[in-house]
Amino acid sequence: MCRAVKTLEGLWHEWTVSLWGMPAIAALDRKWGSRWRAGRRSELQWYSLRLEVIKEIQRVAQAQWIGEQAAMYIVNMQQKRTGCSLDQFCKRLRANRKEGEAGRPRGRPAGRATVQA
Repeated sequence: MCRAVKTLEGLWHEWTVSLWGMPAIAALDRKWGSRWRAGRRSELQWYSLRLEVIKEIQRVAQAQWIGEQAAMYIVNMQQKRTGCSLDQFCKRLRANRKEGEAGRPRGRPAGRATVQA
């Protein structure tokens, strides 16, 4: 995964299409599962943090019955409204998800709150 990606749109492109001729992250996941990240702790952490954005895009797409590309633009606007860097935004999404999980009774399905500005 490229550390030079600093925008949500860039992350989405790297994840779904490709970046600089490298395979898309989603394609690597489909083909290799987690094996392509195994053994590299920094890669595991980077991946899991960026995955927060991808999950938020998927959550928005499902909740609003829209395509993931359209949902990406919505989440991108949320990020811009917060004034956060991509890294900070990923961390906010994770913190919001964990807050939601802590307050949810056991056995209830996970829902995620969007990041507030």
